Amino acid sequence: MNPLARVKPPLCGRILSLLLLALPWCAQAQWSQQSIALRPGWNAVYLEVHPQPEDCDTLFAGLSVESVWDFNRSADSPQFIQDPVTLIPGAPGWLTWFPPGSPLAGQGSLFTLRDGRPYLVKLADNAQPVTWTVTGKPSLRRATWQAGVVNFAGFHVGTQAPSFQSLFAGETGLAGQPVYSLDATGVWRPIVDLATAKPKAGESYWIRCRAPSVRSGTIEVDPGSRLGLSFSGGGAEQSLRVRNTSTGARTITVLLLPSEEPPQGQPPLAGPVPLEYWRSDFAATHFGWEPLPEPLRFKAPQPGQEWNIRLGARLLSAGVATPGSQFQSLLEVRDDLGTRWVIPITADTAFGAPIAARARLSQAQTVAAHAGLWVGEAVFKAVSNPSHPSNPSLPRPAGGDFSFRLILHVDAGGTARLLRQVYIVRKPPTSTPDPANPGFNRIDEPARSVLVTDEALIPAIIGTGEILGRRMSTAAFSFKQPLALAGGQFGAGTLAGTVTLDYNDPLNPFKHLYHPDHNNLDERFERKLPEGKEAFTVTRSISLEFTNADPLGLNPPGWGDSELGGVYRETISGLHRSAIRVSGVFRVVRVLSAATLDQ
Repeated sequence: MNPLARVKPPLCGRILSLLLLALPWCAQAQWSQQSIALRPGWNAVYLEVHPQPEDCDTLFAGLSVESVWDFNRSADSPQFIQDPVTLIPGAPGWLTWFPPGSPLAGQGSLFTLRDGRPYLVKLADNAQPVTWTVTGKPSLRRATWQAGVVNFAGFHVGTQAPSFQSLFAGETGLAGQPVYSLDATGVWRPIVDLATAKPKAGESYWIRCRAPSVRSGTIEVDPGSRLGLSFSGGGAEQSLRVRNTSTGARTITVLLLPSEEPPQGQPPLAGPVPLEYWRSDFAATHFGWEPLPEPLRFKAPQPGQEWNIRLGARLLSAGVATPGSQFQSLLEVRDDLGTRWVIPITADTAFGAPIAARARLSQAQTVAAHAGLWVGEAVFKAVSNPSHPSNPSLPRPAGGDFSFRLILHVDAGGTARLLRQVYIVRKPPTSTPDPANPGFNRIDEPARSVLVTDEALIPAIIGTGEILGRRMSTAAFSFKQPLALAGGQFGAGTLAGTVTLDYNDPLNPFKHLYHPDHNNLDERFERKLPEGKEAFTVTRSISLEFTNADPLGLNPPGWGDSELGGVYRETISGLHRSAIRVSGVFRVVRVLSAATLDQ
């Protein structure tokens, strides 16, 4: 038996650990089942999912489990126990659970289980071997290593796994260090040949770490959040980064897997996430969104090289969904050595209701799905020639494109407005004294981003504090107040409006600030001239026709949901004795789901 340092860890550290374990874990998830074989006696397990439910009493109900031990590491905790039989309740560095009815139940300090954690599970010596099945969200937690001690750890591996030597190659703090595994008799024994021995899925080990280390596998994945990938009306595209952390070239495989049925109390399963990826084939000059193949492979990324996979969920093609449900899937990422990560994926159905389903939604629900600020670009591609001998009103392809920014806002009632400028500013929270807690305030309204169309209104809206935000504007229009557009439904019809450019407007093309023949003043610069003497009023009749297909042919997954567009047309009167007609395309993206202006 190795000597043990029997020094009690600091009380504050133990209290903090207990508080962290007691915090509820409320994130909605995609579900996987981990099956762990438990034999009579001691078992060293590694939990690869965050269980649901997570409380120990429920997780081990019906099993002949006598105790569960969680190593609560601290700087002065014992390094490792060679024989688990020597563990006693309250042992320094350990949190423990005992089943209800056990004489030791009152001494327990472990109440819930977490993902990405190793545990010691003691099954009754006279019990039959049993498979413990845990349903939960796959863990993306990376290993954390404490230098100078022996660490209790497990690994994300598949049925085939890299050897310990391959797993730790290039990591100076772990390479060549002792690794201990729990044998069938319940005793920790050193692994003799690290070049051939491999970690097993669902098992944990004691491993010495002599220097600071970060290795979690031969590859690492980063979906941007430990909760996985989440797609919604505000984010139909996400990025997944996969990094080769080994010392050799790897082949990486990505495979979409179905989710298990959600546990009780979780959003129902609407179906698999309709996942696509952005394919860039430079040799064939092919670029575009395609369904995720089975599987998707990246061959021979070099050590340290990163593969950035651009993923999207085409929610409008996902089929009819039950209200309150979620599209849910799992994404497996593994390499040729056997490191395996499983990433949870969700896609909300609220914004992504397919067209067939939207037809059954109320008008208010449909309108609310598009409320907010939309920013994009309009591109003129064709213009009519009033002097053309044949059909002078027909827009004909121009010699080049002319583009300008387009800013639109849709309110809660579905009215769309064309904006010349908008300020996105941060409104601080508002609070009032809390009568129930003297000396404290209660939050009446949390901080949020608001939309303001006039800079002079900002102090009245956010107060006198520091202004945080940004201004967006377009030089294509000169009106001061938002212009309401009429016609069809935003995103599915044709909207129209008229912009009038007064003959004396500074942006009128006939007007020039310094040219005496274009200043709308008489020769003595004293009397304002009437319209028609030097300048003419210009009107621009604008129409936005939304189309089901992307006018640029990019066909992003969020098209029809968070990205919209179609055909842009204008009829310009006043520049010529005949009206000039232009046409092109427009595309807009929702940047903020704020349904009110100047609130």
